[in-house]
Amino acid sequence: MQLLPTTLRRRASTRSLAVLMLCAASLGGCASVAETMIAPQDEYLAYRRVRNTVELEQRLAAAWNYVERFPHGRWIGEVRPWFLRAELDYFERRRESAAGLAAYLAVLPTGPHAEEARGALAVRRARAQKDRAEQLGLAARYTEERLAVLALERERAREVVPLWLGRWLAIDTWGERTSHLDSETLYAWRLDPPGARCEEDTCTRSITLPYSMPGGGDDAARVMVLDVVLRLRDGGVAEARLEGPALFSRMYEASTSRRVIPGDAVSRVDAIAFAVEVVRGAAEARMPRSRCGADAVAPVVLSLACDGWTLEMRAAEDPAQDDIIAIAGPKRR
Repeated sequence: MQLLPTTLRRRASTRSLAVLMLCAASLGGCASVAETMIAPQDEYLAYRRVRNTVELEQRLAAAWNYVERFPHGRWIGEVRPWFLRAELDYFERRRESAAGLAAYLAVLPTGPHAEEARGALAVRRARAQKDRAEQLGLAARYTEERLAVLALERERAREVVPLWLGRWLAIDTWGERTSHLDSETLYAWRLDPPGARCEEDTCTRSITLPYSMPGGGDDAARVMVLDVVLRLRDGGVAEARLEGPALFSRMYEASTSRRVIPGDAVSRVDAIAFAVEVVRGAAEARMPRSRCGADAVAPVVLSLACDGWTLEMRAAEDPAQDDIIAIAGPKRR
């Protein structure tokens, strides 16, 4: 008869031990165990997610979920103080950048600082969009200005040969000293820096005009090198010349924006033909083609002669040589 009470006492002791072990292992001690036994299951699961999550963003989200859903929950006194401290620190560290604000909203879209974060993010994005628009505007203006500069460079290279052709074809003091040239031509040739330099019976003004071909690329950069030359005889002007390396090719490129490929005979022929038309047009008033044209034998590509005037174009047959335009006029009697 005494076996039954002893067995019951042992079972009761075993249950007590189990309860004590459960109390010791639980997060909140025996009180938490007791609360857990009577708390709603969904609240307990929400609380467990807070306690069992290690990663900060996930724990913040879990804690805010608990605070929002269970403002009077059994563990609100534990969860809310931690959340308020952690959330404020998290927001302060994330508010300094658009990426940080976006990260905050991704974690706590309805958090205590969500509206502030959303407003600050909108301001930053608007500012960034404005900055991008301004940068695009600046880039566009830079591109326009750069294109205008490139166009101006090509224009200068395109006009320099016709300009000097016009000056030489207007000389009416052939055989006289250079001081008898008209004032505009004399200034452009001798006085405008760097001015002409003389060696014996040849005076040369060198002009260098860089330009670029449209489309860019490694081979887009070009330089037109033009020597403006007066040859003297007995101190008087005997001949005027325009000469330079690949001068006819540079004239063609600057005027048409088409590239002359080194070693390409077809593009070189096109360039020479173009240069001939330019020079012929510039000389037409002084030496009409109809009565001044003369046969041209290579390397001469254009020959004009009449009324004491001569004009000859010679295309270089070797890259080391210069293309030449030579002009001479009648001497004063």
